[in-house]
Amino acid sequence: MRITLVIGGLGGGGAERVCINLANCWVERGHHVTLLTVYHTATPAYAIDSRVLRRSLDWPRLPRKEELNPAAIESIQRGLQKPGCEQQLAREITYFAVLRHRILAQKPDVVVSHMDITNLHVLVAMHETDVPVIACEHTDATRVSIGWWQTVRAPLLPRARFIVTPHAESAGWFSKYDVQVVRISNPLIPPPELSFEHNGHRRRLVSLARLSADKRPDLSVYAFASIAENFPAWDFEIYGDGPMRTTVANIIERLAPGRIHLLGFTKNPYDVLRGADLFISTSWVEGFGNSIWEAMACGVPVVATEAGTTIRSLVRDRIDGMISNDTIPALARDMATLMRDDQKRAAMAKRAREVLDRFSLESSLSAWNKLLHEAHDE
Repeated sequence: MRITLVIGGLGGGGAERVCINLANCWVERGHHVTLLTVYHTATPAYAIDSRVLRRSLDWPRLPRKEELNPAAIESIQRGLQKPGCEQQLAREITYFAVLRHRILAQKPDVVVSHMDITNLHVLVAMHETDVPVIACEHTDATRVSIGWWQTVRAPLLPRARFIVTPHAESAGWFSKYDVQVVRISNPLIPPPELSFEHNGHRRRLVSLARLSADKRPDLSVYAFASIAENFPAWDFEIYGDGPMRTTVANIIERLAPGRIHLLGFTKNPYDVLRGADLFISTSWVEGFGNSIWEAMACGVPVVATEAGTTIRSLVRDRIDGMISNDTIPALARDMATLMRDDQKRAAMAKRAREVLDRFSLESSLSAWNKLLHEAHDE
């Protein structure tokens, strides 16, 4: 089968990792796979199988003559003659024509697009092409707004053959759009091995997240700093980058220098999770929780703030981690509960590895295989 995946770029986000994982797994299983980005990404954040064909619109740029096919533009314009579509989107007609041309040049049997606004772009561009589009929604739509783009979801989303989301509440939310919604857990690659070694006598609290407001890294820093004196053998390692880096660095320097380490983005989460004693997530919104899954797959218990049913499906409170209230005192208390109790952490670590069976790579790929064939065979 010829599959074209479309995504904005290939930075270090969770959606990008899922997109690349799918591309790598599908090409390994014998499919012809093209990974098409809207924007140029010189160096992808994650490794891509050499058999995956990489293409890019390199947008923004001037269109080429062959990309402005009059018949294609007329088809796109007909698709925009819907309430709420024409006025807002007509000004982007050149972009849609270029996107359509680039996708069709790959001769796909199925198109799999990723992320909310990119999904809508692809559905506009592919109007009347008869190529099925599967739209992947990675964030929790019940908590995240996409601004005025919300108004065009109703006329555009029914054009998708399927919407795929890993989140139960989002699946229910999208079902109102007269489109078939399928819930599939993110296809995450298990760690190469489950054994690990502790870093001498030091204990490691680890977080892996973009340093942005939705992930609330400052919350974990304040919480750890408030109890750091009581746990002199513990260090807090923060992996990730983003717009809050300077803010977080300043808080660390003021409250816990030498105890909290800001270590930047890592391409290899298992390298830093191996040997960790506790993982913390302070996000207020998650589509699936890739880094939480990866920590648990390494046998690392998790303290996570409440972020809807996604977190509660991954972290089983008091079994393989703790779900905390999103206040500094509550988070600090729950962190301290596990930091002081080696036996409790060990018991949770053992149960945490069950995530490999509860949300397995093979079950995700099996569900995707069924979906691809349903879309292609219709």
